Amino acid sequence: MSDAYHSQLVNDGGTTYERFAMAVVAGAFAAFVLAAGTLFGWVSLGGHVGNVPVANVVAVGVLALGAGTGTLGVLSRWGGVRTTPDRSPGLGVGIVQTGLWLVTAGLIASHTLGLGGVGWLVAVPVGVFVGYLTIGTREDVGATLPAAAFICLVGAVLVTGLITPAWTWEPEAFDATIPGTIVIPLLTMLSGLLAGWAGASASERFGTRGRQNGAFLLIALVVLLVLSVLVFLLVFVFERGIAVVLENLTVGAGTVLLLLGTALVLLVKFGNVRPATSDSTDKIAAFVNLAGAIVIALVGSVLAYTIGVNRAISGYAVTIEPITAIGAIPGLVVGIVLVGVLRQSDATWVPATEAGRRVSQGLRLGTGLLAGALFLEVVTWSELAVAGVAIVPTLAIAVGVIAVGLLLVNRVASLSDTLTSPTWLPPLSRTATVALWAFLGLCLHVAITGYPVVLGPVGILASGSVDWPFVMNPSQGLGIQKGVMPAMLGTIWIVLGAVAFAVPLAVGAAVYLTEYAEDSAFTRAVDVATNGLWSTPSIVFGLFGLAFLVPRFGGNPSIFAAQLVLGFMLLPLVLITSREAMKSVPDEYRDASAALGVSKWDTIRSVVIPAAMPGVITGVILGVGRIAGETAPLLLVLNGPNFPNSAPGVISGFTVDFGLQPPFVHVSNPALLERASALPYQLYAIITAGVGAEESFGWGTTLVLLGVVLAFFAMGIASRRYFRRKLHQ
Repeated sequence: MSDAYHSQLVNDGGTTYERFAMAVVAGAFAAFVLAAGTLFGWVSLGGHVGNVPVANVVAVGVLALGAGTGTLGVLSRWGGVRTTPDRSPGLGVGIVQTGLWLVTAGLIASHTLGLGGVGWLVAVPVGVFVGYLTIGTREDVGATLPAAAFICLVGAVLVTGLITPAWTWEPEAFDATIPGTIVIPLLTMLSGLLAGWAGASASERFGTRGRQNGAFLLIALVVLLVLSVLVFLLVFVFERGIAVVLENLTVGAGTVLLLLGTALVLLVKFGNVRPATSDSTDKIAAFVNLAGAIVIALVGSVLAYTIGVNRAISGYAVTIEPITAIGAIPGLVVGIVLVGVLRQSDATWVPATEAGRRVSQGLRLGTGLLAGALFLEVVTWSELAVAGVAIVPTLAIAVGVIAVGLLLVNRVASLSDTLTSPTWLPPLSRTATVALWAFLGLCLHVAITGYPVVLGPVGILASGSVDWPFVMNPSQGLGIQKGVMPAMLGTIWIVLGAVAFAVPLAVGAAVYLTEYAEDSAFTRAVDVATNGLWSTPSIVFGLFGLAFLVPRFGGNPSIFAAQLVLGFMLLPLVLITSREAMKSVPDEYRDASAALGVSKWDTIRSVVIPAAMPGVITGVILGVGRIAGETAPLLLVLNGPNFPNSAPGVISGFTVDFGLQPPFVHVSNPALLERASALPYQLYAIITAGVGAEESFGWGTTLVLLGVVLAFFAMGIASRRYFRRKLHQ
């Protein structure tokens, strides 16, 4: 009976102890998050929670956290709680405590007690003594009590008011003033890290599992801090630039509905919106996705009501007009996204009847004729018409009506219990894809020619559905709001040209070095050279472009020279990541392909490169993030006007001439050899040089630059996910 009672008491105490340890971990996490919020200015230390100052709440919380951390060690050592600590917390913990208490004692002795440099001599034995005690005691004591003593010391300093938000420190070694609004959050974050590590170790009853759990928590908190810095950066720029970016923005309700509908389709297609069928963390994600879908549906209902009552919505310098027509450019974006989604579920359709084969041939003929007509319009950059009838809209509407008709028939048959779908009908995904291709043809026709296509209350407009002055206007002009369109297009063309130049070369070089070249002094020299090139400062590339490229391509700074310079900067990173990605492809893939009798090049083309594409795209994403914001090279090889009044006509500048002399086809583009502007270049002129615009315009330009870079990131991430899904099919 005695043994049974004792065993029950220990087990119950162990459960309570674990809960208490997890409470300490939760408190440490909350203190860390609150400290990060005060450090970034999201929470004011001078504010109040009820009638209590935030600084006092932080101080009491830190003191309670220290007391809880110390209680964990006391209960484990002398409270009868069953734990499995090692004989010592380890040398690493001892070194950390030595450094921590040496700095603490040194600051107290030299500044608080006024001993100056002598105080640091006194602090050395204090730090060594605490470190010795930490290493020489059992793990549960050494991992908790020294940390608890430090946390309680920090809490006592904050509670007694020795350090307040108005307190400042002017160290003699630095010509700087450190305010209490910085010191208090940093001390709180350090206390949260120590308490969280000790609590996480105690929750697993110390030992190997406890140290592992504590290390995981430390890593999680550090990652949270890094993410907080990134969020702070984005929010900081967003707060200062969003007002000028959204000024006088006018959007048609039809365009917004189209975008919201696409977002809803993507959310339902790729996100889990059924919490009832989900478990654990998937249930939380499903609730979040379902809430997002409900919000999108509610906003769409409001916009539909706006169109119905013909009333505009205005707020925060943005106006939504009750227009049912959509813009050509948003339509192109939405159409491309939806076609990509449908192609993933578009099963191969092999008609089993003669009628089905005729329907398939008819759909292919219609889409082929539409594609050919669109190609002619793109080449000539003008409307293709016969006897006053526009060819592309006529073909697109005819193909779209047929596809929608087939889609409705198939849908009705699939929903009916009495009707059966005819064997000649194509599947829903095939007819929907054809209808989307027709929609894309209409949008591209309107974007090229500028002529709207209107059918009753709906239509596609070249302009008017979106009027965004800051993004769509030039930087100079009489009587217009300043915008960043020329600089934004300049940045996009430069980045696209650099990617088109660097990626094929880098992937080709990676294929040769990985698959063909043997490990030798040459390949090792290439490794050293590529790493050195990636570490070369960007201004060196700019000087190379100015001295070597510019004289050979027109003699003047130009878009083409900027594309080549940024391409050379991108080349080494893509080469390095591509080689590593190809090396990571298992040799079993190559052996299996060779066993089937496939040639080496076909194996590389069909097996190695597709398997390495996620790694290649990762390198491209990282490189684009660097080159899109480069300023120094552009100052030398682009050197366009700071505030241009027109965008570079790269697409319209292409000319194609046919002749009888080789190479028979002459393609030229004078626009590529002209000067231009770019967002980093323009931002430098505004912020650093103070030329031509207010500071708010510079923050708006910064926000647009971040948007452009994030758009490239999004396209790269989508491509990487696509190739990863292909690998797992």
